[in-house]
Amino acid sequence: GNACLAGNAILRHARGVNLRPLQAGDVDAWNEVFHWLWPVALAVAQLKLQPHFPREAQDVATEALGELVPKVREVKDVEELRLLAASIAHHRAVSLLHERFANQRSEGKTETLEVVQEANMGNRLGRSSGSPLEALENEELAERLGRTIGELSPPVAAVMMDHFINELSYEEIARGLRIPVSSVGADLKRGLA
Repeated sequence: GNACLAGNAILRHARGVNLRPLQAGDVDAWNEVFHWLWPVALAVAQLKLQPHFPREAQDVATEALGELVPKVREVKDVEELRLLAASIAHHRAVSLLHERFANQRSEGKTETLEVVQEANMGNRLGRSSGSPLEALENEELAERLGRTIGELSPPVAAVMMDHFINELSYEEIARGLRIPVSSVGADLKRGLA
């Protein structure tokens, strides 16, 4: 509803952005585009990291946007900038997963990333997978939720992901995001509006 309308308004505004100030390193221009690039990078990182390292998503999204800055000179239009942010966030999240699972293997834990991902594919939303079709449906639902959450403001999106995807309590969310517990409830209400 309102989240989709807000997301569409952000995208319309983003399409009107002039790339030249960004390519010249204008700080004000970067602050302006941060509002529509951040949710994209965060949603991609959260989707990839959610089953294993959900608390790392914000760091990965931040690093992705930092990596995006020098690459803006190669971009021809604003939509390409958005896709590049998503791509960088995805690759950084995958790299983090590979690094963490490699560390676990070196400590004697022998599961590979691929084995763990297969085992968790149907459990993303707290359900066990009874069939490959059910696993695929759960994966598609998680992707849709990620895209929808990506249209929300960053604080609301983070609360929504932590509550509905990561199944954290209000207290856990408040502690993790360093916000009051009352803000968790307010952000959930905003996100569902």
